[in-house]
Amino acid sequence: MPKNQDSFSEYWGNLTDHAPCCTTLKYAMLNTINHSWVDDSLQQKVCDRALAVSKTSKKSTVSDTIIITHSMGALLLGAQSLRKRSMGSDYLQSSCDGDTNMIVERLANVTGRCPVSAAIRSLAYEYEKFSSSKLNKAYKAAQTAYQTHVQAAMCSYKYTGLVSNYQWQVWLLGSVVPHKSHQNDGMVELHSCAGGFPESKFGNHYLDRFYATKLNHFDLAFKSGDALFDEAKMPVKWFECLL
Repeated sequence: MPKNQDSFSEYWGNLTDHAPCCTTLKYAMLNTINHSWVDDSLQQKVCDRALAVSKTSKKSTVSDTIIITHSMGALLLGAQSLRKRSMGSDYLQSSCDGDTNMIVERLANVTGRCPVSAAIRSLAYEYEKFSSSKLNKAYKAAQTAYQTHVQAAMCSYKYTGLVSNYQWQVWLLGSVVPHKSHQNDGMVELHSCAGGFPESKFGNHYLDRFYATKLNHFDLAFKSGDALFDEAKMPVKWFECLL
């Protein structure tokens, strides 16, 4: 979309009704499938969208604005460093390139990620087979920005997630992807999402500014709301309490 939108429920669920303290809430819709997070033109579009939200923002300074990102969107702002990034990316690249068996390739296709896009390729695990020296340097720079500017983060140490039509797909991915840690959201590991902040900084309650959840990767975009009782599965309440 050429301009910021007033809603984007297919991806973010209904966040608008849960931000009463905000004067306005806008959603940026950009092509993060066919372009990598290190693409200069895409990064510029993200900055332009952020600057357009508040009248007090000028030139290269975003003012009076809370920026909420998910997955690759955070890397585009240079505000999140997934230090090792995602074994899910490496796994999908191997699967879609035919390095595994037919069952595994079919599982990769269930997520709609075959053939592997430029975006997924750019999320390769740092210093592993599918990464590059340029990408490794970019991760380091993003980590510095993350630790400097991020004031709250929501990650996950268990991918059980909320009841949804995509839950079973993430269960399968979390089970077969060779993660380097069992603490992950099905795609990204907790220590990667933490971006250099110590895991001890995270708590399991929605009142914790740094929130370690039992949500899967897609639940972390608020699209399935909250659990009824499990305080480690309440992303919307976490969002409300931050404001």
